[in-house]
Amino acid sequence: MEENARLSGISVSELLKIDKEQNSILDLTVVSGQEGFLKKILREEINRPGLSLAGFFDCFAYDRIQIFGRGEVAYLEKLIKDGNTANIEKFFQYDMPVCIATHNYEIPKEVIDLSNRFGIPFLRTKQSTKRLIALLSTILADVFAPFVTFHADFVSIYNIGVLITGKSGIGKSENVLGLLERGHKFICDDMVKVKKIRTPGGFELKGESSVNLGPFIEIRGIGIVNLSQYFGEERILKSERLSLIIDLQEWNKSYNYDRLGLDEMYENVLGVDVPKREIPVSPGRNIPLLVEVAAYREIMRRLGYNAADDLDKKIKDLIQKKEKEVV
Repeated sequence: MEENARLSGISVSELLKIDKEQNSILDLTVVSGQEGFLKKILREEINRPGLSLAGFFDCFAYDRIQIFGRGEVAYLEKLIKDGNTANIEKFFQYDMPVCIATHNYEIPKEVIDLSNRFGIPFLRTKQSTKRLIALLSTILADVFAPFVTFHADFVSIYNIGVLITGKSGIGKSENVLGLLERGHKFICDDMVKVKKIRTPGGFELKGESSVNLGPFIEIRGIGIVNLSQYFGEERILKSERLSLIIDLQEWNKSYNYDRLGLDEMYENVLGVDVPKREIPVSPGRNIPLLVEVAAYREIMRRLGYNAADDLDKKIKDLIQKKEKEVV
């Protein structure tokens, strides 16, 4: 497991690519400043530059995405109408990553000219200011989220993300094939990026491919297999919430494996405790079935049911009943 955090940011062109990959949810179109598309967005926060346009540049958060809503665009038009463009020109002299106008507002020609002269990209969207900020905040939170990389496989079983770990050659990829054959879904093979995402209720972990090479998996003795061709596109997911870690281990008869499941095991990933199960591998064991059952057990545990606790209670009730019969 390798821990990292995105420090290099993303370029404006990468933001446009992300928008396109997400079915143009931001609905961004380019107005001007294409020469600045390689500028980096280095901050997750967003800024509305009303005070700066009014001439107050102290503490100007120029290194953030600048949002031009109804007020900002109206003020630009007033400044231009009054012939007072000094603040606008000073504004564009700051090394901003990108400006975005909402409500599909028309951008004055004077602003477009300054955007092109200083190489500051200016984009436009039909989205409202409130909606755009909410969508951008979600995307940037995902982009700048701290992450760790696992040498593992990641699948979705009954709609929960299961990270399958184990040393090289233990059978992780073969296990993935067995799980897909049982109707579950593939996310990625070999390099799994797990990100810590802020949610209204705290934090959650999301797993996805570290390199995004597509639905390919390496099977020893066979080679590279395109899983979407074999199982269908509907069996491929881009990401999933990490809910369970399965560690495949070589069978060791001297190791005390958990037989009852009364004591839950967890692995801390980026400060979040993730349930973990150790499954010993040996000839004759149906590992895909065992992983599937472990995932189902985790779902039931979250719903408040634990088979081990249920059995323990039944045994205790039976013992108490026998003791009363003896008395």
